[in-house]
Amino acid sequence: MKLTINGVDYTAALDAVKPLTIERKLNQPASCMLFLSFAANSTLGVPLRNQPIYVAGDSGTVYFTGYIAATPLPEYAGLGLTGPQYRYVVEGFSDEILLDQQLLPPGGTVANESLGVLLNSLFAHTGSSALHLGGQPFATQISNLSPEHGSKFSQNAGLATSQARAAYHTLGGELSVQNVGGTVHPLDETQGTLTLNNLVFNAATERALANDVTVCGEHEPVAYVTEYFLGDGITTRFALTQDPFFLPASKSKIIYELFNEGQLLANVWNYAGAPGYMQLGAGGLAFNGGNGMDGETVLSWIDPIEMSGTLMLEAIGVSLSPGSAGVLAAFSTGQMTQADCQAGFLVTSSGSNVTLQPLISGAPTGTAYTINPAFQYNLRVRVHSPEFARSTAVYRSFGDNGLIATGGALVLSSAKVLVEIQESANGLTGMPVVLYDGAIANLIGNGILVAASSINLIGSMRQLNLTNLGSGWVVSTPANGAPYTRRLGTVPEGAECHIERTGYCVFYTGYQPAVGEQFAVSYRTIGRAVGRAVNAANQAALGAQGLPAVSVWIGSVTNPPARSSADCRNAASALEQAAASASALWAGTYKGTQLNFSSDVWPGDALALIAPSLNLNVQLIVRSVRLTYSSTMPDLFNYTIAFANEWAEDLAIKTSKAVPADAWLPAPIAPTYLANISNLTVNSVNGVTIQCAANVVLPPGGGIEVRLRDYDFQPGSDPDLVLRTTAINFTLPRLYQNDRFYLRMYDGNTPPNYSEFSAALFINLPLG
Repeated sequence: MKLTINGVDYTAALDAVKPLTIERKLNQPASCMLFLSFAANSTLGVPLRNQPIYVAGDSGTVYFTGYIAATPLPEYAGLGLTGPQYRYVVEGFSDEILLDQQLLPPGGTVANESLGVLLNSLFAHTGSSALHLGGQPFATQISNLSPEHGSKFSQNAGLATSQARAAYHTLGGELSVQNVGGTVHPLDETQGTLTLNNLVFNAATERALANDVTVCGEHEPVAYVTEYFLGDGITTRFALTQDPFFLPASKSKIIYELFNEGQLLANVWNYAGAPGYMQLGAGGLAFNGGNGMDGETVLSWIDPIEMSGTLMLEAIGVSLSPGSAGVLAAFSTGQMTQADCQAGFLVTSSGSNVTLQPLISGAPTGTAYTINPAFQYNLRVRVHSPEFARSTAVYRSFGDNGLIATGGALVLSSAKVLVEIQESANGLTGMPVVLYDGAIANLIGNGILVAASSINLIGSMRQLNLTNLGSGWVVSTPANGAPYTRRLGTVPEGAECHIERTGYCVFYTGYQPAVGEQFAVSYRTIGRAVGRAVNAANQAALGAQGLPAVSVWIGSVTNPPARSSADCRNAASALEQAAASASALWAGTYKGTQLNFSSDVWPGDALALIAPSLNLNVQLIVRSVRLTYSSTMPDLFNYTIAFANEWAEDLAIKTSKAVPADAWLPAPIAPTYLANISNLTVNSVNGVTIQCAANVVLPPGGGIEVRLRDYDFQPGSDPDLVLRTTAINFTLPRLYQNDRFYLRMYDGNTPPNYSEFSAALFINLPLG
């Protein structure tokens, strides 16, 4: 065995009494503990913190590379001929330790990305080049990852890799990823490679086999509400009927960039282009021209942005000189050219004039605004999607029939867009000017945030922010006037109003609705994500044996995060297939040496156990490996391997026994849901009727059902039923001063299937 520390051979100093120990755990950093004893005439010095460690066998197999985690401390070893003797305790961690010392910057949720892309993004976020991704790009899609502020690289890399049902380990500055079970170690009783005396199975006590699984998740947005109010010229604070859905406060502020560092931060920004065209200076981000080509000089945020809820992109303190051309403050589909811009600002010049115009779905749209090169401007793009999870999570497991994967569907959405500009001159800020108030039919699920794309931009930008404002959107209609969108946000953001988490729409002084002005607040209400799945075949098999047919498990899924009831149903489906399999609860340990295995054993590998005397032929997943080495010639590494299958110990799906108090149980089993009426529009509302357009394709034999209560949809007539119609344009009667209507689609089945969530109309207007 060879031990090298900081390039110096320390093999001779390895303590002969206490063994060298290497601990490996699935998708976690490995650790190495060893003890050094120095001879009286030794020239070796005591190692120092952060020095590299290298452990290899005589065969050339590298068992550990990493760095010393803390300054080695002496441990009394006894009394020798020359006096007290000491050994030094050296503890190291694998190569990730250098990246873990660089805490990740804040950011938003990254959804529906490949694991390889995400890991490279995590590398970039640390700003360290001490580790890189080896092998072929790992293309398996993961559901979503939202790094907590200040979290470590290894924590997030482990969560992401687990979602892909994969395993990573690091050696020699390279991070390797392979599918769980990608390396199989055969242990066969008939071949003499399986020693039954070294095999121990553990009895499962945490949970039993299950065939009726209920999964709880996070809070989710449910009903699509449009709530109407009437202004009186005085009231500024209006109570909403229900609390609106918001992301947690820690995830609401996605980007807050002041451009006040010495240089552009490579751990959050991607810069494509020749040096010098964009750089930081006293005025923030400076634009110094371009190569004249569209999409070749671009500054973009390193992670894709999930286009969900109400996003506000704000570029502050923008100044531009004549001759400028390019794009500013934009969401792009990824190719970075003007044609790929979904919403942003197009910069053009003609002579001494510089013009800014909204760039919507790749085309200049709305009002063109000529700026003064001597002034600064604030540019804002607000994009509102009623959806929050733009793809369902993918849940992976393993059962009797092999690999299990559920979920991964894209969630389509339209969007409303508001683009504005605000002039600032001599310390005074003017009123925002709306350049575009419209919609996008098909909003991308993930967008690339482009701070600037320069054809020939000349000027500067002082700050750039991106915030998720929740699920709200406000549209006003003055008496005898046309509807227009109200600006949401804070006063410094040029806003007219904001929506509070406690359920109020609040207008700032001077912006309160006038007498006779109607305004509509669109938002999503709050519910708890829950899903359930049943393994009917397993229940029938147990019943045929005279055993209790139903075995229930209920809990929560923590990774991949279950952000919706659809996620919960998919997770429950994957879990019930794994939980009812014949080997679901198999776990235990196996002991051997490197002579028992054809290659080194890592967590995520599989042990193929073949023992005819036990009627055993099964693959089991390695969860941890403990290697010990004591001075031997030739070297001999002892392995203690812990293994477990999916239901015995969480792998790609992380669970908790916690059941939220607001979970609505029992959940329905494998329901069939129709599409939601997520884009309901009201063409007119008065004291007598409401003219509606559902903007959907009705299912065969079905239509739209309207009721006075939510979650009360069923065939037949009762006092809560207002209307059933087979038309997508229909009229609702006003019934009360505070009308509450809930709408879902239904189909021609018996009994009918319905939409999962309601479209809700709340009318707070006088009758007559």
